[in-house]
Amino acid sequence: MNEEYTRDQMLQWLEQYFKSRGYVVDTYSREFLPARVPLYCKKKEGNKTEEVVIEITTDKIIRRDDFFPSLLIGSVEIPEASPVRFYQYYFPKTMIFYAYPDYVEENDEFINFKTVCEKRGIGLLKTSKTETKEVLKSHSLFSEICTQLVDDKKTPEEIEEIIGDYVENYLHYLVYYPDPVYRRRAISRRTKKDREIISFTLIDKLSELRNIIYKDDLMELASRYRQKSGDDYDIAEKYVTTLWKNYLGLDYPNIQRRVENILQRDEKYREHFVHQFQVFLIGAYILDTMYSGIASKFKEKYDCDIETVWLAASTFHDFNYGLQNFDTWLVQFFEDTLRIKSKQTKENLNLLNLDAAMIREALYDKLTKIVNQLNCKLEGDEKGKIFLFFYEKAVRDRNHGVLSAISLLKLYDDSDQENERSQKSIIIGAKGILQAALAIGCHDEDIWEALCGCLGYRRSPSKLPEKEDEVERVSWCLKDERFKIYVNGECKKMSGKR
Repeated sequence: MNEEYTRDQMLQWLEQYFKSRGYVVDTYSREFLPARVPLYCKKKEGNKTEEVVIEITTDKIIRRDDFFPSLLIGSVEIPEASPVRFYQYYFPKTMIFYAYPDYVEENDEFINFKTVCEKRGIGLLKTSKTETKEVLKSHSLFSEICTQLVDDKKTPEEIEEIIGDYVENYLHYLVYYPDPVYRRRAISRRTKKDREIISFTLIDKLSELRNIIYKDDLMELASRYRQKSGDDYDIAEKYVTTLWKNYLGLDYPNIQRRVENILQRDEKYREHFVHQFQVFLIGAYILDTMYSGIASKFKEKYDCDIETVWLAASTFHDFNYGLQNFDTWLVQFFEDTLRIKSKQTKENLNLLNLDAAMIREALYDKLTKIVNQLNCKLEGDEKGKIFLFFYEKAVRDRNHGVLSAISLLKLYDDSDQENERSQKSIIIGAKGILQAALAIGCHDEDIWEALCGCLGYRRSPSKLPEKEDEVERVSWCLKDERFKIYVNGECKKMSGKR
């Protein structure tokens, strides 16, 4: 099986190919905004100028309807909607190509795709590291119109019909661009700064699901994703809300998405809302492929489907990231409302007292349940030290993983009490929700590095303070299926497995 290429790899190979043929090459030039043109090539020979625009796909499976869907926006239909169809009108005298990798399956679906390209004058380039081959020639829209008009047998009515067809039926490509349908998934390059980050490759993998209980929902997403008009935030929120209701029996709280708008004012901030949904999709695919080996054992032990626990854990694991960054968005709020500029004043704005909240809101009890799930039989006050480690991570460091785990258990208990009054039941059981909370509580780097005893980025010698308090000296490692706890440099053996 051939290794799949990245978009940047293909872009590099195509650049080399056209440069070797005398073209001046420009990638994602700001000159063409709002269009996000992957590759623009230009060559002058005397008075003649030749231009080429290339759109790139790395997909293994190419289906006609994925690349040339018919879209209905309001009352206007855009037939065979595609970035390359837009480029034809944006660059009417330019040859437009689709570049695809050499590992594409050239099946019936691909042949249908190729037929549309041929009909519309869109060229095809089969690309690899060693070779770029022109599979289908391109001719510009201007050339296509001229070819149809240069026929002395045509009547004025026929000429009007030809021109009218282009004016009436296709120029709305320009009117509706850059509608999110185009800007979001097809024309925009996916970079680290992109907020819409759901991978095409991952979406396509969802069509292979066979085992997990919500496979039909995700396969529906796979079949319709490219045609959906909402942005990735809307799509993620819609599916997570529906999945929680149908498979967990819980209402998904949507406050995280609203907090995202504040956090994203920090240029260094990485998006966390759509990220959760994409993590869920990746895990769903992995679970589906290994389902027969783990599902029955998990259900026997926890009386819950493993994929429902994964749904809860993955889509909630960064829920309290805004709380971890409370200072950032609180300062931003005061700057926007009271126009506060003083650095000293900003430093005094942190009014969050989680110590009191843990006691008053019974959050202390939720944290105890999470720590107990570690299932380690500790001696003396060692268990208290482990609890103190997590407690400090919650109230002092405001670790978003630990706080998200506590929030999930609180949400579950509150929902359980409400359902008891309304005589409804939650689908996911208490054992399952505890497993989800444990996974969430341990997922952050600052926690799992301590639990496994490793020296990653945060705990490398250059990052550790010279003196640590006892809580910070607590770390874990998994060896020979037994836990060890390190307290003040001394190793304490413990029984119990995870």
